[in-house]
Amino acid sequence: MPHMRVRDVELYYERAGSGPTLLFIHGMCGDAEVWSDQVARLSDRFDCITYDRRGHTRSTRGDEPESPHTHALDAAALINAMDVTRPIVVGSSGGARITVELARTHPELIGGVVISEPPIASLAGDLGPAFMAEIAAAVRPAAEAGGPRAAVDAFFPLLCPGLWSGLDEARRDRYRANGDMLLAEFAGAPLVLSEEDVSAIDVPALVVAGDGSHPALRLIARVISRAMPDARFVELAGSGHVTYAEQPAEFARAVAAFAGEIAALIEGSNSQGVM
Repeated sequence: MPHMRVRDVELYYERAGSGPTLLFIHGMCGDAEVWSDQVARLSDRFDCITYDRRGHTRSTRGDEPESPHTHALDAAALINAMDVTRPIVVGSSGGARITVELARTHPELIGGVVISEPPIASLAGDLGPAFMAEIAAAVRPAAEAGGPRAAVDAFFPLLCPGLWSGLDEARRDRYRANGDMLLAEFAGAPLVLSEEDVSAIDVPALVVAGDGSHPALRLIARVISRAMPDARFVELAGSGHVTYAEQPAEFARAVAAFAGEIAALIEGSNSQGVM
């Protein structure tokens, strides 16, 4: 299995296809496998890189504190280590939160971002504290009674009912096996951003939301799409929080159109630079 040494960890990764590079960052308790359907849909036109974030499935955990910033540093180091030029970074949920932080701290490394419902509670106004309290009320007693696996069983039906209901037990077990990272993420430092912070992120962005997702998550997506200087917004009908899994064809079409546009702009800019 391919691994790449990145900072203090060994990250498992997979790569398929050719063309402009898409780097996918998975969400809570996931791994590279969650993107397999999107890779199948997009690898005929794009170089698709997926990986297990630190502490998940086949990647080592390392010693750094759990936080979106730590994972953003990993993603930046992975881009450099794999020697790819300005990839489009695609993130969902917790992976989208990492993608936002990567764009904020290392904009020079990326060509653009696709961010699907990043749970950045500080951008949800009054809904933010209520949103976090709702999650804690479900996850904390489950974790105390049954540990990390029980916490996963409490979290996913609450936030991702569309995804969870469509998974068989074997695939649910892949998420449960990473339950300790769910608890570590909740115990770690949150990503706290203001609209002013987001407005300073000057990279092209496609912001995705599901029309049936949690109101706080839909609001966060709207706020980001309004605040970022070069952002466009798409809402997928009939989708909950995990847009790439609940409306995979529509998600892939949106990613392909956006990434193709950005890749063409980058190529044109490079050609003008050479001349």
